[in-house]
Amino acid sequence: MLLLAALALACVASPVLAAEVATIGDKAVILPWGDWLVALAVSLREPILTILLPIIAAYVIQAIRKVYPWAALFLSQRRVEMMLEAAVGFGLNAVNGAAKGKTLSVNVAVPVIAKGTQYVIDTAPPAVIKAAGGADGIAARIFRKLDLDDHASEAAVLVPAQEQIAAGTVDADELRRMDEMTRR
Repeated sequence: MLLLAALALACVASPVLAAEVATIGDKAVILPWGDWLVALAVSLREPILTILLPIIAAYVIQAIRKVYPWAALFLSQRRVEMMLEAAVGFGLNAVNGAAKGKTLSVNVAVPVIAKGTQYVIDTAPPAVIKAAGGADGIAARIFRKLDLDDHASEAAVLVPAQEQIAAGTVDADELRRMDEMTRR
């Protein structure tokens, strides 16, 4: 039964038979199936958009939800790395005797870490500071990025720098003035 209905529809809607279905006297009976399809599509446009658009939007939102944590993690890690590069550069520029590519001694590395960390704390957004592990995490990451001499160790460099940061011996106003001088 279904097969016969499909065959009848194919015969009626066929482009070969579309122009003339039958003749009555000397006049042809034309089946305007193209106009019917256009009218049907126009009349169904609103219900289709009302039903299909939310379904498609739901799938897109699901896909974004699955990808968002990875994208947020990547972007925050990238931002932390950019912040650390700026902190190392600032610390090296702010301390006499420190230069990029130069091996730093213990007495130069401690203020470089302290000033670089304080610079980040004063200028970076709180979310980035939190993602980096706070002041101690930032100091530890700067410590790992520096080229230190053989006598430098975590106990000799990082711990005193963290104590200096915790004591607040690095002044934020001094850092801002130094930052303005380095930008000129």
